Amino acid sequence: MEEVSLDRVVERCKAGDPLAWEELVRATADHIYRMAVSFTRNRAEAEDLTQEVYIRIWQNLHQYVPGSSFRAWAYRVAHNLFVDHYRRTRKAREATWLDEEFLATLPSGDDPFTRAVRKQRLEMAHQALQRLPEELAQLLLLRDFADWSYEELAAEFDLPLGTVKSRLNRARRELAMAIRQMVGAAAPEAPA
Repeated sequence: MEEVSLDRVVERCKAGDPLAWEELVRATADHIYRMAVSFTRNRAEAEDLTQEVYIRIWQNLHQYVPGSSFRAWAYRVAHNLFVDHYRRTRKAREATWLDEEFLATLPSGDDPFTRAVRKQRLEMAHQALQRLPEELAQLLLLRDFADWSYEELAAEFDLPLGTVKSRLNRARRELAMAIRQMVGAAAPEAPA
């Protein structure tokens, strides 16, 4: 659905049309849910947060400015809620970042060795991600886990498209370097 028609749907929604609300939810739900999963790594928690996002959108629909992108506005509402949630639950999440439910959502083979290697690699990636500045980590999470486009990231972070691409490139390089350092530190020493 195009943004122009979404403006009409927003106006219908403000006028009390329940079908309009359903249209707005359908236009954004998949993307917002994927964002929630990328931030929480837990489907049940992501579902709860997604519901909370739509409560916030409903409560703040009067603040949406027609003519701007409704999707970008809704994603910004979601992003702000997810960042707040992320900060509030940081300590608890560190202990359970790679819970079995999140791992089950990732494609892999059925053999235990493949699952163990995947879990080890994800743990290492998470530890390396924590070493990055928060903005770089957020860019990587939104681009690589939540499938945000470069244009969406540019709008969200109020940055030129080229800056988003260069920061993502920098974030990936720093992440790779952090992982290499971790692997090097974990490698056994060769016998003399």
